[in-house]
Amino acid sequence: MRSGRDSALLRRAAWSVAAQTAVAVALVVVVVASGVVLLFDRQQANETRDLVRRAATTADDVNDPPEEVWLIRLQGGSRKASEGAPQTVVASPQLDSAAPGSLAIDAADGQLTAWVADRDGARYVAVYDQSRHRAEEHRLEVSTMVAGLVGVLLAGAIGLLVGRRAVRPLGEAMELQRRFVADASHELRTPLAVLHTRAQMVRRHLPQEASPRLRGEVDQLVGDTGSLGEVVSDLLLAAQLEHADVPSSDVDLEHVAREVVASMRPYAEDSGVRLEVDRAADVPGDLVVSGAPTALRRALTALVDNAIAHSERGKVVRVVLHAEPVTGSEEADPEGPVRVTVHDEGEGLDPADASMLRQRFARGASSSTGGGRRFGLGLALVDEVVRTHHGRLEITGVRGEGSSFTMVIPRRGTRERR
Repeated sequence: MRSGRDSALLRRAAWSVAAQTAVAVALVVVVVASGVVLLFDRQQANETRDLVRRAATTADDVNDPPEEVWLIRLQGGSRKASEGAPQTVVASPQLDSAAPGSLAIDAADGQLTAWVADRDGARYVAVYDQSRHRAEEHRLEVSTMVAGLVGVLLAGAIGLLVGRRAVRPLGEAMELQRRFVADASHELRTPLAVLHTRAQMVRRHLPQEASPRLRGEVDQLVGDTGSLGEVVSDLLLAAQLEHADVPSSDVDLEHVAREVVASMRPYAEDSGVRLEVDRAADVPGDLVVSGAPTALRRALTALVDNAIAHSERGKVVRVVLHAEPVTGSEEADPEGPVRVTVHDEGEGLDPADASMLRQRFARGASSSTGGGRRFGLGLALVDEVVRTHHGRLEITGVRGEGSSFTMVIPRRGTRERR
């Protein structure tokens, strides 16, 4: 059964195919329609020019002009025009001054195509009536637009059907991947837990005369089996975040932060690092968000673990809870997102590496404390957890001056304002 996120992703992919198909067809329709209209206008212009030329050069009087043509005769200062000719055209001074041949007469609704011919002591001007041409051109444009719109809609519908068929194998592959990762993780969890337990038992029952080297190897075995189990758990969590709906409940981030700090404090003390948690004084209300408490706890644990591992002995790692300020002000927004910042005084980082650190399997500089306990949940999965909760992960730092990792998550009942 597909999750809501997978279904939404597949729907977007199908609609994307439909939209791209419709846009492509629309572009083709525009190009074709423009070509048709341009060709029609050019053909009509040539036919119109031939029509008025023949009318002006062959007319004996103005009483029987060709259809759609007005004839005007100028002789001895008088003007005589065929029935229906506009008076503004008949009285136009262009008729007197124009040279024989093609003429464009200025009119209220545009230019009129005409032809001037001087013969038998008179000037004959044939003017084309544009009304029928404009009506035909309008009908052509409307019919082309309607046909194009229908074509675009049909292309979009066909594209949607094709898109759904095209993404169906993708959906099946995503479902198979999710099941495989979940099944493999579940199958590996038990034997890895047994292996880790047995390694602990071996360490516990080592004889007193065991050499320091042997004890070190056994300690390393215990650490490695524990890390392997955590990697498997991380893979399962990654699959759940990518392909499953996050179970939503009210989560008090302050409570989560204090729990994480309490559980990590012994590890920090063993590393010679002081671990502190604090809530900013100006934070209004409860720091409650909607989400998965387990995922949020593991994400914050990973950030704290990373900060401890990159801190030297005697340094301080601080977990600070604060709120997003009101836009244009320093005052905390009571409805703004909750910000949980983990700050260390370690080796810092290059701000240019911030985006790279979000990628899976990416690692920063080696910890100055050497080996150390690692949780396996990389910044990529922390970023995935935060984005699943409609938030963002901010990474800042200066080389040699420490770094800060901030989870910004909308409060309960809100969505982050972008």
